[in-house]
Amino acid sequence: MTARFAAALLFAIVTAWGPSVDGVDLPGATAGDLCGATIVEDLKLDRDLVCTGSGLIVGADGIKLDLRGHSITGSGAGVGISVAGRTNVTISGGTVRNFESGVLVVGSTGVVIRRNELRQNGDGTDIQAGSRGNTIRDNVFRDNRTRGIMLRSLTVDNRIEENTFTGNRVGILVFGAADSTVRENMVSASVLAGIRINVIATGNVIEENTVMSNPAGIEFLITPTGSAIGNAVVENRIAGNSCGLKGPTDGNRLEENSFEDNVADRCP
Repeated sequence: MTARFAAALLFAIVTAWGPSVDGVDLPGATAGDLCGATIVEDLKLDRDLVCTGSGLIVGADGIKLDLRGHSITGSGAGVGISVAGRTNVTISGGTVRNFESGVLVVGSTGVVIRRNELRQNGDGTDIQAGSRGNTIRDNVFRDNRTRGIMLRSLTVDNRIEENTFTGNRVGILVFGAADSTVRENMVSASVLAGIRINVIATGNVIEENTVMSNPAGIEFLITPTGSAIGNAVVENRIAGNSCGLKGPTDGNRLEENSFEDNVADRCP
C-alpha cells in the first residue's frame, strides 16, 4: 500500500463510514490527515493533531469524541472541534489550543464538554444561537485571548459547572443567554473580568463560584440600552479583586455573597 493510498483510505473511512475506534494503523497516514475530517462514529483519538485550518467536525448525533489525553493544536484560525445541529455529543479528555474557537457549538442540544483543557484560543468554547441544554463541566480554560466561555444570544438552559478559568481576557461572558446556570467554577487572574453579564442576559443563575484576583470579579455591563435584569447572583465567594462586584445590579437578585480582601467590594 502506498503512502498516498493509505492517506486517502483514512480520509474515506472518517468521512464516509466513521473513524476507526481505538486506532487501526494505516501505514503512511499522518496526524494531519484527520484535520478537517467529519466524524460520523465514536472516535478515540490515538495521536496528537496539528492543524493549519480547522480540526474535527462532528457529523452525527450521539457521537462520543474521546481525546484520550491527546491535543488538537491550530495555527490561530479555524475551529478546533465543531458541533452544529447535533444532539447528545460528548467531547472529553484532551487539550484544544490555538484556534479562533476551541469548541464551537451551534444549534445543538445535549452536548457535554468535560475534562478538557481549552487554552490559547480566541474563545475556549463558543456556545451560539439555538443551543439548549448543554453542559460544560470540569474543564480548564487557560490564557484564551477573548473569553474562556462565550454564551451568546438565543442560548437557553445551558450549564457551566466546576470548571477552572485562569489568565483569560474574560473568564465567562453571559452575553445573551437565558435561564442558564454558572455554578461552582473557579475564575481567577482574568485580564478584564472574571464573569460578565450583558444587558440582554436574563433568568441566569450565577451561584457558588469562587471569583478572585481579577480587575472585576462579577461585572454587569452598562450599554446604551441599560444593563441586565432578572438574574440571580447567589452564594459566590468574591475575593482579592480590584472591584468585587461592578456595574448596576438593580433588578437582579443578590443573596449571601461573601466579599473578602477586594480593593473595593462594589463599584460603578
